[in-house]
This record gives sequence, C-alpha cells and structure tokens, in this order.
Amino acid sequence: MKSYLFIVILLFVAISISGCSKSGAYGSEEAIKRGDVVYRNEVVNLEKFEQFLINLSNKKEDTIRVTAYTHEGDPIFQDLRFDGEVIHYTYDNSNDQFAGNDKGKVSDVCKEVIEKENTQGEIEYLISGCSKNLEHILISIEKKH
Repeated sequence: MKSYLFIVILLFVAISISGCSKSGAYGSEEAIKRGDVVYRNEVVNLEKFEQFLINLSNKKEDTIRVTAYTHEGDPIFQDLRFDGEVIHYTYDNSNDQFAGNDKGKVSDVCKEVIEKENTQGEIEYLISGCSKNLEHILISIEKKH
C-alpha cells in the first residue's frame, strides 16, 4: 500500500511539474541555435539584426525574433515581420513570471526602427511609429568609437 501511495504521489508531482512548464519558452542557448537575436548582457547574432535594418532600408521583406531574458531567466520575445511596407510587431512577455498585469502578447503595426543614444552612452534600437504609440527597446549596444 505504501509503494502504491508513493507511486501515485510521484505521478502527481510529475504531472504538476510538466503542467507548469512554460509553453513556447526556451533558454538562450536554444534561442541562439534558432537564429534569434539574443539580448542579455550582450547581443548575440547581431549580424541578423543589422541585416534586418539593411532590408528595411531597401524595402525587402524580412523577419527576425529578438529574444531578451529577465534577471530570473524568463524570455521576452519581440517578433518583427517586415512586409516591404510596414513592420508587423509582436511583444510577448507571457513567460515572464514577474510581468504582473501587463503580462501577455501585444501586436501592432509600426513604421520604423530608430536609433538613439541613451544616458549611459549606449546605442538603443527601438521599434517606433506604431499605431498604438508603442515604443519598445529592441536591443542596446555599446557605442562604437
């Protein structure tokens, strides 16, 4: 009887853990393998982001995913799909355990990616000109001297 109870409890714990796993979430190593532009302490796959900017200026269709990670390691996805005219943008922080009331996906249509220097002297790239007046930082890199 004790072994049966132990197996039932073990099964319950296994089901509970798998039920709490983050759907669609993946770590930074997987994000890099998938070709995401990964933004944590540094930017990985920066060349993909730079190519996206070139394609924007040349009105060439392109798609990228920028994946940032919170201090706790939760992914925040920003998907940009340029159709040759506008950027279809989706911000997804549904896997961020501390997102609070703003947790979920937000989609918008935007006109551009802008570059500006922040107070730390870094260059920030932001999605801008959006119909919902969104402006999110995509990545931030050290200024080239």
